[in-house]
Formats: sequence, structure tokens, C-alpha cells
Amino acid sequence: MGPGILIIVYKGIGDVLLTTPLLRALKKGLPDSRLYFLTRRPSRRILENNPRLAGVFYREDKPLAAIRAAGIDISMDFMRSASSGLYALFSGAKKRLAFEAPGAWLFHNTRPVKRQDNAYTVFDRLQLLEPLGIPHDGPQMELDFKPENAAKADAFLAGAGVKPEDFLITFDITSPREHRRWAPENFAGLADAAAERHGARVVFLWGPGELDYVKAAMSAAKRPHLLCPDFDLLDLAALLRRASLHAGTSSAPMHLAVSQGAPTFTVYAPQNSPAS
Repeated sequence: MGPGILIIVYKGIGDVLLTTPLLRALKKGLPDSRLYFLTRRPSRRILENNPRLAGVFYREDKPLAAIRAAGIDISMDFMRSASSGLYALFSGAKKRLAFEAPGAWLFHNTRPVKRQDNAYTVFDRLQLLEPLGIPHDGPQMELDFKPENAAKADAFLAGAGVKPEDFLITFDITSPREHRRWAPENFAGLADAAAERHGARVVFLWGPGELDYVKAAMSAAKRPHLLCPDFDLLDLAALLRRASLHAGTSSAPMHLAVSQGAPTFTVYAPQNSPAS
């Protein structure tokens, strides 16, 4: 039986998706390995169809006993927090990897210094393969959806009169962090300009707790635009596969768009690096 490897990322949906190239590299470099992921429940849909994983643990379930029963040999902690460090320490892993940070020595016994020469967070993640001697094959993220997800996206677009050849733009204007948001009326104006100058069909996306905010932004537009249905993450991925362009804030839908091959235009706040 190959080594059991525990990857710890529970910060956010985008962060989990940014780790999928690491999973691919691990499985290619160690084909017999058993890969496990420790995350939070909001990221469930990102991982549940990933064929490279032997199992997923959710922090909300207090899964330490299940983690220890899985037979973990190597842990890779990308959170660098006390809680994630404790999971690594008590997972049973003999080799515990994390980037060097204050206090990391308490939990991890392999602590490379993270280089700051990368322009994309995925490459930061992939650096942690180096102590294992495992190469990678690039930053392409992976998110597979099922035919029923594609059918939902196609039905929505067909019902709205959007043809496969139309210039389709998805807009994600929200963020849980206020400083990451661009003014809603600015997005409304951008949607109008895209429709008027380029004949674009614009779909405004929304998630839990965001519907009223998005509707208010759409009401500021001079032209009618489309409101996305109540899609889950895989339905949204299928919709983004159809998009000609995705525009919006630095958020989970932006990473979803990249994973589906959609060109992206991202509005970054001054406090945030495009490396994310």
C-alpha cells in the first residue's frame, strides 16, 4: 500500500481549488499514494468528484480519529495555523511539511522557506513538492462536473435566448471582504458598455446572502441583463465553461472560471496581490 498523504487547506473555496494541481502532481509522482484532504464543508463540491482523492475530511466533524485511522505518512499543511498544525502533528504522519513560519517547528519537521519569485498562488503550493522530489506539470486547476450540471447551465442559457455562438460574459461583483468590492454601479456600467459595444450577453452571479446586493446593482444598469439561477458550485462551473469572458472581484467564481478555461478580467483591491 502506498503512502497516505494528508493535504490541509480549509481557508476558502478558491484556496482549495488552487490546490488541485498539487493533487495531480502527487498522484502522478506517487501513483500508489492515497491522497486525503482536510477542509471545510463549503468546499465539498470542489472535491467530491476528484478521482485522485481517497477521502475528504471536514473540520466541522472533528475528524482527528478518522484521520489517524486512514494511515497518514505525510502531511502538507498550507494553513500554517495552530489548529492545522495540531492536525498535522497528531495525524500520525512521520513527515510533516509546511513552509517556514514562526512557531512552525512545533508541528512540522520539514519546513522549506517559501520563495517569493512566483506570480501565482498555485506555484507557491507546488513548491512544497520539492522536498519530496516530485515534479509538477503546471498550474491548470481541475474541477469536474457531471452531465446534469451542464444540462442545468445549458437550459438556463437556452431559456434566456443565449446561443452557443453569443459573446457571453459572467459577472461576479461580490466579496465577503468589503475592501475587495468595486462599486456596484461601476459593474452595472461595465455590463451596459459590454452589451452596447460588443453585443455581449451578461449574466450576474450570486451566492448565499448576496442576492439583494446583486439585484440592486442590476437595477442601476440601463440595459436588461441576466440573473444567474440558484446554482451550486458545479452548476456554476458548467456555466463558466460556456462563458467567453468572466469579469469580477478576486473570489471563488474567478478561480472557478480559470479552472474551466474562461478568460478572466479581475478587479483587485489595493490590498490584494494578483498573485492570488
